[in-house]
Amino acid sequence: MKKQILLVVTATVLAGCATAPVDSGRAKEVPPDRILAYGTPNPDYAKVEIVRDAGFLGSGCYLGVMYRQTVLARFAPSEKAVFYLPEGEWPMAVTKDPDGRMLCGMNEAPAVERQKIVKGQENLFRISSGPYRRPRLLPQ
Repeated sequence: MKKQILLVVTATVLAGCATAPVDSGRAKEVPPDRILAYGTPNPDYAKVEIVRDAGFLGSGCYLGVMYRQTVLARFAPSEKAVFYLPEGEWPMAVTKDPDGRMLCGMNEAPAVERQKIVKGQENLFRISSGPYRRPRLLPQ
């Protein structure tokens, strides 16, 4: 009986660690001082929107999104930002806070994935975290 209770409690705790998607319309804007690059509208580039999930996991630290070795912004949970990036398939990753200290500044190798950016189409991504894995940038 004790093992069953422990199993249920463990499963509940782990499920509570996963983050949940936030609708773009309900997400808060990343403040301008945390937009670090590619935030200025450019008619030659594609519009890209990134929303960070809500949830407890990692909520005490900002997360950065890296595009071609450049950190675009520092995101808190449930925040969104719009960027203007060239069309193409580019390496992108979620990184620890570039200005973080202590635990927020500890850097593990980010999960770099190629993301396709297309001008004139919706380019919507989410920053997602779950138990036992690094934060990832996922297409919506």
